[in-house]
Amino acid sequence: MAPVTHLLFSWLSTVRLFNNRRERAIVTLAGVAPDLDGLGIIVDKFNGSSNYYFSFHHHLGHSLFAALIIATLAMLLSKVQKGKVFIASFLLVQAHILFDVIGSKSPDGFQWPIHYLSPVNDEFLLVWSGQWYLNSWQNILFTFCLVCLATYYAVTKKLTVFEIINDDLNNAAIRLIEKYK
Repeated sequence: MAPVTHLLFSWLSTVRLFNNRRERAIVTLAGVAPDLDGLGIIVDKFNGSSNYYFSFHHHLGHSLFAALIIATLAMLLSKVQKGKVFIASFLLVQAHILFDVIGSKSPDGFQWPIHYLSPVNDEFLLVWSGQWYLNSWQNILFTFCLVCLATYYAVTKKLTVFEIINDDLNNAAIRLIEKYK
């Protein structure tokens, strides 16, 4: 699924779970962190001869071991509910992986396998023959539902996903929403 879908799902999962903005931000970012293994696309675009994106995306950050590392880092960054942050972060990385197994088929029909036990075992792959295309109606509908739910929280709780960056950006988004309400 698209990174924005992972971001919205991760943030929405934290809104009722954590009262602290810092903890919500940490856990939200943990839920998106597996896609850091896709940053090779930037290098690929600039030099035109590398293949980092296809070599590493869904490989390095989308594994059980990456989930444990991400959750541990999130816990170490946490100041309040360390155990809860670890568990929520670990579960959101697992959800991220599941969503990618379900809905990340590329436009050319390539099914993105998940190297779940990498780097210990690169032969064990998570893949589903019914994987949806990245731009499928199912992914679009799911993302639309997340946007609707995020809008609900913005209007009723004065919280937006922008709070993970800082309170000023969250407040600016709320002011913009209220202006057009």
